[in-house]
Amino acid sequence: MSLKTASSRVTGNHEDSGKTRRRAWLFRMLFWAMVVLFVKVFLSIVLEYRRYFPADFESNFLSGRRHSFSGSYRQAFYIHILSSPIALGLATFLMASGGRAGFRKLHRWAGRLQFGLVALVVFPSGMVMAKDAYAGPISAAGFAVLNVATVACLCMAVWRARTAEFAAHQRWATRCFVLLASPLLLRLIAGAAIVTGLESERSYQMNSWFSWLIPLLIYETCFARTERRQSNKAVPASENGEM
Repeated sequence: MSLKTASSRVTGNHEDSGKTRRRAWLFRMLFWAMVVLFVKVFLSIVLEYRRYFPADFESNFLSGRRHSFSGSYRQAFYIHILSSPIALGLATFLMASGGRAGFRKLHRWAGRLQFGLVALVVFPSGMVMAKDAYAGPISAAGFAVLNVATVACLCMAVWRARTAEFAAHQRWATRCFVLLASPLLLRLIAGAAIVTGLESERSYQMNSWFSWLIPLLIYETCFARTERRQSNKAVPASENGEM
């Protein structure tokens, strides 16, 4: 190999590593920007709770619900808005503590609490609210499917954890986290629609589906594949049938 060829290869490697570092830096910046944005949206949602006690029918969510805000819907509404932030907080803790030896016991107990809270409180109250969703059956179906998908992903995460399939457990738990966090994107898109003058029943119907399908699709295409490749590399050669 000539000196010139070797030098060009070294230069190429340095350029590739530089591009990789820049991509990683941009990804981290984008990630933290999204975190800050979603924290802001989460806080704005929680701060709006002061308009629900007692119910203010001039507030964004309760507007036009004066005559329907009664019975099982009213009960489900208050149960849902009080339990959902706790479920999202637990999901965030579980995502941060997963795989950390020092948090193993606390992670298991938080997971059990999360399962009971979502399966027994968030899911049924969400289904009651979904059937009376704004903008009719299309929105109702979107929120109902979201509820079913969330509890299904949670059940799969628990099952994979009990069978010690931790890579699969992590993937299902991440899907559950994405779905639990989707109301933040729902609120963000709804706010953008109001600002741009595009708010309508049709936009809300689309939002009821896109607010959780889009982030789930992004996860499946960008992150799940990477995790699968990494987990496959971690499998010993003997388990792959190699000698």
